[in-house]
Amino acid sequence: MSRRHAIKLGGLLLAVLLGACAQQPPCEPTRTLYVVSHGWHSGIVVERADLVSRVPALAADIGREGHVEIGWGEERFYQAPEATLAMALRAVLWRNASVLHVVAFTEAPRRYFAQSEVVEVRTDEPGYAAVLDFIAATFRPGLKRLGPSRYGKGWFYPAEGSFHLFNTCNRWVAEALQKASCR
Repeated sequence: MSRRHAIKLGGLLLAVLLGACAQQPPCEPTRTLYVVSHGWHSGIVVERADLVSRVPALAADIGREGHVEIGWGEERFYQAPEATLAMALRAVLWRNASVLHVVAFTEAPRRYFAQSEVVEVRTDEPGYAAVLDFIAATFRPGLKRLGPSRYGKGWFYPAEGSFHLFNTCNRWVAEALQKASCR
């Protein structure tokens, strides 16, 4: 193949790729989720009914109306009424079991978490569904309450994944948000 033909073929392939990208429908952000930063911890807020549709066993604990905040963290540190420096060091220096903190509420997220930073994230239906699927997959099979939430109406549940310095709640939220990206 001559150089001229190779350039033409490369140009044709580029045009086909650009044309294919241009034909994809634009993202229409029709769904909203929220990221809540409590300073030392972050979580995700979704519609309660949407989470219950993915994890039906939650319905008895959190109902089906309003919103729910889900946070992921180290099992001992996250549930402790008063965390210690030793607990914090253990949480980040070793691989530890993780939990999900699930809190149901009916107010608007910005009002309910008035003392925290709340960021609205708009996405399309597939992105929102992907976030819900990610969250649902984080619950360990055989949903079991571990203890009451740190605030509000909710519970802690065993979670998939090990918590450590390089796998924290912020990384868990970031992974969820990657799934929320408009296609």
